[in-house]
Amino acid sequence: MPGLLRSEQDDRPDFTPSEPFPIKSSIMADHNVTNHIEDRSKEEGSSAINGSPGEVIQCQTNGNLSATGRSQPDSSQSAADSSKQLPPEIARITMGYLPLSDLITRLVQETFNGITEVVNEMSEMQMPQSNGSVPVNPSQASVQKKTRLLDFAQDRRAKFIKILVLSQWSRRAESISRVIDMKAWLDAQTRQYDGACTWIGELRRIIALERMPNPDLKAALEALSMGKVGGLPDLGYLPPKQVPPQRFLKMLRSINTQLTIRLRLHEPIPPRLKNYSVSNGRVTFRVPNEFEVDLSIADENPSSQLYFINFRFLFSPTPAGIPQGPLRDDLEARVNALLSHAGLKGCYEFLHNFVMSHKLNIFRHQAYRMSQASWSEHLKVEALHRSLIIQYWITRPGAKSWIELGIRRRNAKRSSWLHEEEDEPHIGIRWFCTGKEVADVPLIIDLRNLSVEAILKQIISAHTNAILKEIRTKLREGQLYSQRTLRLRHTLSTIEPAAISLSVQLTKSQSCSIIQEPVSGRMVLLPPSSLCSRAERELNSLISPEKTAATCIANLRSATCCEEVERTLRCYGWTVANSVRPNQDKMRHHLGHETLRVSFFRKKTWDAQWLFAFTASLAGDSWWIVELDNGSSRVDQTAAPGPSIRAAFKVLSHANPVALRELSYPELSQIEVTAAGMISQHTDSRQLARQKIPHRLVKTGSTRPSSPFPALCIRLPNAHVKTALKTQESAKVPRYSQVVLLSFIGTDESDSYANHLVTAQSNCSTLRSRSLDSMDGDSVAFHPSSGAFAFRLRTAVGTSAIPGLLGCLAKIQRLIVYISVVQASKIHKFSLRHVEFTYATEPHDLRAKVTFIGEGPPRISFENGNPHLRIQNQLAVLLQESGGLKHVILLLAVTLPLMRALAAMETVLGDDKVDILSRSVEWYQIRLPKQLGRFDLRLRKRRQEFMWFVEEARLPNGKKIDSRVHERFRSMINEKGEGWSGMSPGIVASLSGVEALLKKMDEVFQDLQAREPAPTELEDSKVQKRKREEDADKIVVLD
Repeated sequence: MPGLLRSEQDDRPDFTPSEPFPIKSSIMADHNVTNHIEDRSKEEGSSAINGSPGEVIQCQTNGNLSATGRSQPDSSQSAADSSKQLPPEIARITMGYLPLSDLITRLVQETFNGITEVVNEMSEMQMPQSNGSVPVNPSQASVQKKTRLLDFAQDRRAKFIKILVLSQWSRRAESISRVIDMKAWLDAQTRQYDGACTWIGELRRIIALERMPNPDLKAALEALSMGKVGGLPDLGYLPPKQVPPQRFLKMLRSINTQLTIRLRLHEPIPPRLKNYSVSNGRVTFRVPNEFEVDLSIADENPSSQLYFINFRFLFSPTPAGIPQGPLRDDLEARVNALLSHAGLKGCYEFLHNFVMSHKLNIFRHQAYRMSQASWSEHLKVEALHRSLIIQYWITRPGAKSWIELGIRRRNAKRSSWLHEEEDEPHIGIRWFCTGKEVADVPLIIDLRNLSVEAILKQIISAHTNAILKEIRTKLREGQLYSQRTLRLRHTLSTIEPAAISLSVQLTKSQSCSIIQEPVSGRMVLLPPSSLCSRAERELNSLISPEKTAATCIANLRSATCCEEVERTLRCYGWTVANSVRPNQDKMRHHLGHETLRVSFFRKKTWDAQWLFAFTASLAGDSWWIVELDNGSSRVDQTAAPGPSIRAAFKVLSHANPVALRELSYPELSQIEVTAAGMISQHTDSRQLARQKIPHRLVKTGSTRPSSPFPALCIRLPNAHVKTALKTQESAKVPRYSQVVLLSFIGTDESDSYANHLVTAQSNCSTLRSRSLDSMDGDSVAFHPSSGAFAFRLRTAVGTSAIPGLLGCLAKIQRLIVYISVVQASKIHKFSLRHVEFTYATEPHDLRAKVTFIGEGPPRISFENGNPHLRIQNQLAVLLQESGGLKHVILLLAVTLPLMRALAAMETVLGDDKVDILSRSVEWYQIRLPKQLGRFDLRLRKRRQEFMWFVEEARLPNGKKIDSRVHERFRSMINEKGEGWSGMSPGIVASLSGVEALLKKMDEVFQDLQAREPAPTELEDSKVQKRKREEDADKIVVLD
C-alpha cells in the first residue's frame, strides 16, 4: 500500500524494520483526514522502499505487506486476515504518507553536517595567551569546547529518541491506518446525511411558496352568473367624489403658483438643478445626461417638504422610467426622506450618485458581455467597489495596459477655490498604457449614450496612434524617409482603431500597411507575403513595439528590396551566392554599420574570389564589390563563421540604384561595367605592387561613359619584358618607350569578359614608315606617323591583365625585331601573330610566313609550289636557334638555286625515277631508282665562299653503285661546266652554278633510264623489296 513503508535495517533489538509506518503531516497537525480521501483504485500502485526502486510494497488481498512486491498468501491465516480487511465501500487513504526512511536519512545528514560545523568551530577557538603577569588557566578553552560538543550531542540525542519512538509506534501503523480510513468514511456519511436533511428542508420551503390554493368553484360560478358573491362581507366604504375638470385644473394652477413662488423665494436650489420647469402641479428638475425628477408639494407652507412624484433617466441604454415595484418604492422613500431633512441639495446628491452607480453598472455589464462575445480571450474585466477595471490586449507580451472607470471625488485641497459644479463627484476615466498612467491624452466619455466599447475603441485608437507615430518617427531617422525618398503615410482616427494604419513604401513597386487589430492588439502587415508574415511574427513577439518595431520594418524593407534585386539579377544571368555567409562583424566593418541586409551575387565569368553585393539600409541602397580571402570562395559546410571579407569597395556609378528606381537592363549593364572596371583596376594595381613595378593613376580626359576610370600609368624596366629573339641584333633593335598606359574600356556583352586598352610609343622607324593598312587583325593598331601603338587585352573579371600585358609587349618587341630583320625584304602583312614577306623575285615572288603561336616557338611556312617546302621543318628548327630569322633568311638565299634545281629534277624525272632526301639544310641526297646510285650534296665553305660539293654515296648492305652510273659520274668529274667543275672525288659548284650541275646530272640520268631494259616480274619483285629496305633507311627531320 503506498505510504506504508518499512524502516531501514537496524541492529538494535527493539527496532522492527519489517513493520510499516505511516507518517501523515495532516494527522499530526489536526487529525483532520477528511480532505484526503482518494479513489480505491489508486491502491494498486507501489512505492519505493528506502529509496531503492527495486523494493516495492503492495497491498495484498489479505492486508499484509511484502517488501518484494510478490503476494505471499498463507492458507492457514486467509480466513483470519479476510476478517481484518475493510469493505470496498471504505476508501484507503494514501495521500500525505511519507516514508520513514526519508526522515531517518535527513536526520542522519543533518547530524553529519552539524558535527562538521561543530568540529570547525572548535578548531577556530583560540587558546588564551598569558600577558606575563596574570596566569591563564588553559582548561577554560577546553571546557568551552566540551560544552559545545555536549550541547550538540544532547540535541541530536533528543531527536534520535523521537525517531526511536516513531519506529516503535510504527508496529501499530496498520491498525491505526484502518481506524483513520473508517473515521474518514464515517465523517463522509455524516456530511451526506446532513446535506440530505438540508436539501429536504429547502425543498419544502420552496414548494410552500409555489403552492396554489384550491379553486373555489362555488364562488366562481356565482360571480360569473349573478355578477356578485353573496358570501363576501360588505365593509361599507364610501366611494370618493368625482372632482370636476374645472376644479382639478384650478388646483393644478394653484399648485404651480405655489411651486413657482417657493422655488423663487424660499427654496435654495443647487447649481445643477437650475434647469427646471413647473407644469401640471409638479416641478421637473432636469440634469443633462443624467435624470429628470418630478417633485411636488402637499402644503402651502413654504417650510414644508417637497415630495417625490416620478423619476426618469436621460441616457441610454436604460428604460425611460422606473417601473412600479420594490425599486421604485425604495427610491421614493429615500428621496422623500432626504427632501425632508436635506432639501434639494441632498436629493440631488443622492440621485446623482444613484445615476453614476447605475451608469457604472451598465458599463460593467457591457464589458462582461464583450469579454464573453467578440472580445473573448482578449479582455479582462474586474469590478472593485464602484470602479471598473478593463484590461485589453491581454495576450500581447510585455507590460499590461488597462483603463479604470470610476467616480472621481472632490479634492479637499482644491475644494476651496474650485467652482461648486467642478467640485462635485463625476464619472472619470484613467488610462494606463504599458503600466504607466497617461494623463496628457484627452479622453471623452459620452455620458448620454453609454458604450464601453466606444470608450475602449477610443483608448485603443490613442494607443495604436502612439505606437504607429513612434514607428514613423524612428523610420524618419533614416535618410530614405527623412529626405522623402520613400513615403510614409499615417492615417489617424480617434474613434475607430481599425481605420488607423501606417503605410510604408518599401520600394517603388511595393508598399505595406501596418494595422493593429483592435481586439487582440496583434500587428498585421498587408498585403500578405512570406516576408510580411515573418516580420509580422517578429512584431507580435516584441515586448515594446513602439521602441523596436521600427527595426523590424527596416529589416522588412531591406529584405524586400534585396528580394527584388535578386529576382531581377537572376533574369539577367547572375547567380545568387546564398552559400556565402561571411562573418557579421567583418561584414558590417567593410559594408557599413548601418547595413541591414546584404545579397551576394556571382558571375560565371568572374573570378570566384570576387562577388557583387547589394546592401540595403535606411541610409540608402548601395552596390559593392567584395573580395573574399584566399581559399574562402569555396563553400565549406564545416566552417562555422563562413568566409571572411578581405576588402569591399562601393561601386561609384551614376546609375547607382535608389529605392524609387526599377532596375533596367541598360542600367544594370552600366553598374556591371563599373564594378568590373573597379575589380580589374584593383587587381592590376595589386599585381603591379606585388611585382614591384612603378605605377600610378592618371586621368585620360576621356568622356566616354564606357571608361569612367583613370588609366594606370606603368613604367616598365627592361627586366620585365623578354623578347623572343636571343640574338645580338635584337638588343640593338629600337623598342617601345618604358611608359605604358593601361585603361579599362568595358566588358563584352556576350561573355562579360573585361576589355583593356594598352597604349605605348614605339621608337622603331620601320613601323613608322609602314601604313596602317598593312596590319592584319584588329587586336593591335599602329599609328604610322607617330609610332604609337595600342592593343586590346581580354581577361576574366578578377584576373589581372598584367601578365597578358607583359606577354603582348614581348610579342610586340618580337615583332619589332622580326620586322627590323626583314626590312630589306618586301613585307606584305605583319601582326602579333605572323609576318609575311618576300625573299626572292625569280622566277616569281617567293613568300615566307613566320607565325607566332601563343607562347610556343615561332614557325615558318611557305606557299604551295615554293621550292623551300622540302626544308620547311629544318628551317623552323633553325628559326629557334641563336641565329634566328636572320640566319634563316640567309639560308633561304643560299639554298634557293638548289631548291629550284631539285624541284625541276623531280618534275622532269618524276617521283618514280629519282628520290631526293633532305637530311638537313646543308646536306641533301639524290637517290636513283633500283639502287643504281646515290649522290650527296653538301654545303661547304671553300676560300671564304660557300660551295656545293657533290659526291657518290654508299649504298646500304655494302652494295656497289651501278657501273654505268659510276662511269658516267666519273666522266662528269673530268668535265667542267657553267659554275661547276669536277674535283676528285666529286664535283664542286657555286651557289648559282649548282642549278646547271643538277641539270647536267638530270640529262645523264634521264639518258641512262631511257636505255635501261624493262625488268621481268621476278626482277620487279626484287626491286620493290629493295626499295622498301631503302625507305627504311631514309631519315626525315620533323618538328
